[in-house]
Amino acid sequence: MSLDALGYSWPCGFARFEIAVRNPGVDRFGDGELALLAAALGHPVRRIRAHI
Repeated sequence: MSLDALGYSWPCGFARFEIAVRNPGVDRFGDGELALLAAALGHPVRRIRAHI
């Protein structure tokens, strides 16, 4: 089966690397925190929640 034939729950993505935070004491990063991270990396970022 190819990746095109799989059913995905959106949003989803494939990445070359990830930044994972476990048990950070908050439910998710806010938009401001994501903007700071994107600025530090010099590249836009997107939040994709993992289903483990």
